Amino acid sequence: PTFSRYSPLPMMVGFAQQREYLLQEELQRLVVEFPSLGILKVWVTGEFASGNVTHITPLEFLVIQDTSEPYHRRADFFTDHLRPRVETYFHVFTPGEFDEYEDIDPFVRTTTEQSEPIFG
Repeated sequence: PTFSRYSPLPMMVGFAQQREYLLQEELQRLVVEFPSLGILKVWVTGEFASGNVTHITPLEFLVIQDTSEPYHRRADFFTDHLRPRVETYFHVFTPGEFDEYEDIDPFVRTTTEQSEPIFG
């Protein structure tokens, strides 16, 4: 560790770059699996998408999937099938919900305005 003259705590160098590499590797692995899961569209969102990666940054996805599962259970499907190797969040909306929230939900609006879908 290196020490900053402004802080008595050690500052670890290189963890953000290592985390970004791990997130990129995991993203590539997951994208290959998406076609088999009934996904209509996927965006990467959050800190990784904005390039603000730290040593604890998770992968986050906005997913459009035709499902009858309640909202609070939808991410479980992806966690069970994909078995992410890094902390990963799936925000899953049905096509109808997406159409309804696209212009009014800040999370959905920001994600779709700031990036293109990576799948679908």
